[in-house]
Amino acid sequence: MVAVPKIVIAGGGVIGTSLSYFLAKEHNTSVQIIDPKGIAPAASSKAGGFLARNWRDGTALEELQQVGFDLHQSLADDLMDTNIDY
Repeated sequence: MVAVPKIVIAGGGVIGTSLSYFLAKEHNTSVQIIDPKGIAPAASSKAGGFLARNWRDGTALEELQQVGFDLHQSLADDLMDTNIDY
């Protein structure tokens, strides 16, 4: 019998993959991503980026910037030894 996912996400870009990752991790549920081009096929998979914890210090976005920075570090820690094959 084929396992049927509880949640199907349309779109394998940065939003769809992030959403599926956290749904599976935080809610222990099965998630399927569908995307006609594959996982991370567009700009979000090719855009170089640099994060700095203090870029928004002293602005209304300071707290959001710091939460985002911490989230990236958490993902790196969680996935450090994972072979992501896509």
